[in-house]
Order: sequence, then structure tokens, then C-alpha cells
Amino acid sequence: MSDDWLNQLRQLREQDKAGRQPAAKELDLSLLQAQRVQQAADLLRQTDALNLLRQVQKALLDGKGVLDVFEQTQRYDRAISLAWQGPISEARKPDPKSTAAYQYILIGVREGRLYVNDKELAAATPETLKQALVEAAKKPGRS
Repeated sequence: MSDDWLNQLRQLREQDKAGRQPAAKELDLSLLQAQRVQQAADLLRQTDALNLLRQVQKALLDGKGVLDVFEQTQRYDRAISLAWQGPISEARKPDPKSTAAYQYILIGVREGRLYVNDKELAAATPETLKQALVEAAKKPGRS
């Protein structure tokens, strides 16, 4: 009987430990998500994505349109978009009050893979990204 109280104390510790495990799992998931976002940012930096999309904005749209960086979207761990309204030669900043469709070029990273307008690139390099951006400019996304 003298050891019974020690067993009760051990059981209390085990119950507390078991009660804390879900919190540890949530912490692990949020840590994993933060790592994925950081890896996505690193991949975008490695491919010079923001700079290349700025160059597209200048050369294709004469500096018009809107360039945005998104920490997370429903589809991507991190994304960069260039959006505009109107034809390329008369591009303008998107107006939410306008009924005209938006056109866009979107670079996104999901699970370590690079995409341009939802098409996965075979290799995540600045050269393959440049080629993909030219193709995306020929047929931009519409929303």
C-alpha cells in the first residue's frame, strides 16, 4: 500500500501528458506549415520570381497593372501575381467596380513545386521561369 500513492502520482502525470499531446500535435502542424511557407519563399527567391515578374510588368504592360505578393492562398504556400484589366497594349490597374475581366500571371509554390498560372514547371530555375512567363503572357489567366 505504501507504493499506491506513488502509482497514483504517476497516473496523474501520464493523464496530464496525454492531455497535452494534441497541443503538441497542433504545434507540430503549425511548425510544419511555417516551414513550408519558408521553403516557398526560398524557392521564389532562388528563381528570382519577384524581379522577373516586375520585368514582365515593365516590358509587357508598360509598368501598368498591380503586382502583389501573397503569404498564403487556398492553392499555394506563397504566390506572386501580376493583374491588370484591358488589352496588354492598354493595360490598366484593376478596378473592382468594373465588370471587365481581370487578366493575370501568377507564380505560386505548393509543396516545393513551382507553378505559373497553375502549370507546374519541370525545373525551378530562373531560365525555365522566364520561358513560362512568356507563355503565360501569350495566354494570361482570366477571372
